[in-house]
Amino acid sequence: MSSSRPDNVEILDDGSRATYQPEGAYVQGQNGGPTAFFDGMTQGQPEPADPAAPAAPAPDPAPQEGGEPAAPQVDPAELAQTAVSQMGLEAPEIASTPNDTETLGAVGLPVWLWVANPGETTTGPNTTSASAGAVTVTATAKFTGMSIDMGDGTTIECDGPGTEYPGTGIDPSPDCGHVYEQMSDEQPDGLYTVNITAHWGVEWESNTGETGTIPVELTTSKQLRIGQYQTVVTDVS
Repeated sequence: MSSSRPDNVEILDDGSRATYQPEGAYVQGQNGGPTAFFDGMTQGQPEPADPAAPAAPAPDPAPQEGGEPAAPQVDPAELAQTAVSQMGLEAPEIASTPNDTETLGAVGLPVWLWVANPGETTTGPNTTSASAGAVTVTATAKFTGMSIDMGDGTTIECDGPGTEYPGTGIDPSPDCGHVYEQMSDEQPDGLYTVNITAHWGVEWESNTGETGTIPVELTTSKQLRIGQYQTVVTDVS
């Protein structure tokens, strides 16, 4: 029995099998050996890429001098976040008049509020640098003020750390104060809960030219007892 083969297939003198296609000839060695591709020129070429074949893996980073792979790129913005985390910023301790739950404030009298522990980590400024590879970021944090929820439905905005109460007098605070109009006796435990949010702005720049600003907010709280003074008139005549 004789076997038939397509017209574009030829058995060569050396026993290899040639398959002719429009783009060139595929020549398979004897006994299923490797296949070479000839595009009509005299030099063998690799077989054309199979579109269905999986993509080749991405090459490794080009080695630097000495044979080490190239270092990965550094994002300056992420490095700036690292610098902020190294600053140790913390919510400030807030003093006030009255200053604790054992001291009674009064309806109609001014309450002063201020930062009791100013410093690099509580009111700034605070400057820190962070580096990775050839990139260095320098960040400077500045305290920009406080938002204070007084617990009676009023929120005050203080542009700075406040002014410490001088110890006498009933004048209002020049920059961070409040006057309660109701006693705290109807609040939980008879106390107003005061929630303080300290605001920071961290400006950073890198040695590669990038810059940016990162907002930071830190919170703390305290409680105040507010009562009402009554005037008692005694007949001394």
